[in-house]
Amino acid sequence: MTTIEAHNLTKVYKLYDRPSARFKELFLKRNFHRNFSALDNVSFTVKQGETLGIIGENGAGKTTLLKILSKTLSPTYGQFTVHGRVSSLLELGSGFHPEFTGLENIHFYGSLLGIDKNQMKEKIDEIIAFSELGDFINYPVKTYSSGMFVRLAFSVAIAVRPDTLIVDEALSVGDLHFQKKSTDRIMSMKESGVTIVFCSHMMYFINRLCDRVIWLKEGKVQMEGHPHEVTQAYETYQLKKQSNENGQNETQLHEKHIGVSPVIIRDIFITPFPSVQSGNNLNIEISIETSDNSTPYKVGVILKRIDGIDIIGIGTKDYDAFTGSRKVTLCFPSLQLKEGTFFVEVYTMDDKFVHIFDLKPSPSFTIPKETVELGFMNLPYKWII
Repeated sequence: MTTIEAHNLTKVYKLYDRPSARFKELFLKRNFHRNFSALDNVSFTVKQGETLGIIGENGAGKTTLLKILSKTLSPTYGQFTVHGRVSSLLELGSGFHPEFTGLENIHFYGSLLGIDKNQMKEKIDEIIAFSELGDFINYPVKTYSSGMFVRLAFSVAIAVRPDTLIVDEALSVGDLHFQKKSTDRIMSMKESGVTIVFCSHMMYFINRLCDRVIWLKEGKVQMEGHPHEVTQAYETYQLKKQSNENGQNETQLHEKHIGVSPVIIRDIFITPFPSVQSGNNLNIEISIETSDNSTPYKVGVILKRIDGIDIIGIGTKDYDAFTGSRKVTLCFPSLQLKEGTFFVEVYTMDDKFVHIFDLKPSPSFTIPKETVELGFMNLPYKWII
């Protein structure tokens, strides 16, 4: 059974350069605006009990899509249907009144979610216990910390037993303890058959919770499919974008060195590429060009995950310094990394590993998911029972 059907959802906003342009447009009957499509012909379906992940950069249209599905925003074009009762975790606490107590806001917020008074009375104890506010429930929410505020809002929102739950970055609320509680509650709702549409910038939660993922880019569906395939493609895109935007200094440094630095990294070749199976050999061939045959140098390599975590740093410290142009290959036999997107940064340095002659990042490669175990590295182990 299909719970959500969306066909060609499009949301167009009129953007005005200044407030007076609205009046000009009204009275002069001419356009003084430009159109911005937050969503552009987005279509998909979600089956009953399925969890759909939505990922993308800020401004990609994720929140606009969730607001439309929550019926707090109307599409400009297109149609959609959401069957059954819907509960949304969007902009937590936006319906709270700062002068009301936590208890009063529970009833007030519940009414905004469409929960009648009798239902709220039955759920009061559950909401207070989950929020862990204790006696603070009787104090005005203006005295709450930001963490207490969102904990109460989250607790009220999940108190409804919906057919469909729409979540926008709600699992990052509160401290680590409450985040775990929130995640466990979402997981229990998933296991009970609730249909979930889940948006997050945290790829761990996307891969952990979702059955299928849609990547939105500039309001359009860029990719749809298995969570690990889509998130790896998205992370690779982010890496390339970061290299283009924030890595210009490295590129400029590399280009600056060409012709002036005596030791240049010309090319980096990774095999196999672009996908490596865990347990296979990974070879990194580095082509180095020198302007003379007298400058000694050594090579350093940092293997990095796409989120910036350094896996390992390796240098040719145990070898004599090189001179002249050459190719060197670093091999990781039986690579024990788990799923993810990775790349290497290669350095040429002086023989003391102090001065950098050149640095260059490699293209990224991916390792597909093969097991359900967590982590990013396989280590030898055995159970002793």
